[in-house]
Amino acid sequence: MPDEGTVRLVARQLGRIPAIYFTVEMNCPNGWPAVLRNSPFDRSGYPNPNIHYLSCPYLRRHIARLEDEGAIDDLQEWLLHDRELMDDLRRAQKEHSREWVEAVAAGKGGGASMAFVAAATASGAGLSGFRIAQARDDALLKCLHAHYAYYLIHDNYRLGMMIAGKLESTWCDDNRCAAMAADISDDGD
Repeated sequence: MPDEGTVRLVARQLGRIPAIYFTVEMNCPNGWPAVLRNSPFDRSGYPNPNIHYLSCPYLRRHIARLEDEGAIDDLQEWLLHDRELMDDLRRAQKEHSREWVEAVAAGKGGGASMAFVAAATASGAGLSGFRIAQARDDALLKCLHAHYAYYLIHDNYRLGMMIAGKLESTWCDDNRCAAMAADISDDGD
């Protein structure tokens, strides 16, 4: 678990208090949290499908704009005609599910998560279905934020490369999280 200052900064980045235990998986070039590695379960024990979570406010805003402009539909259409891209998406979905299962097996979710694992195993449902953004199947796109966070950690992910190509720039040029951190520091004095 990160220190209190990091938790407060991430809360400011997200505009809410994180409901999931996390660690900072990647910082931006300015040194601020950009991608979080989430627990596979939230604080109440409910499964959380996204291991990698984008916290960078600059990227979150720009990717939301891409989604508003129809980028999910455009990329979904592209997937229908590019078998290699579709195969890579399916590979990434399986890898994400494997990472999720490994996090559970490592005990990263606490007692409630182990109860969920036992119930899923007993019911035959299994644990392999935790795809990026909890898509219903390997070929379905949801939430470009989740796909881009996955790409920032797995830089060979072709769909992530396509999303990156649609962004004006990868990182902000105004170091905006420095102002957030200064506000947090001022609040604590």
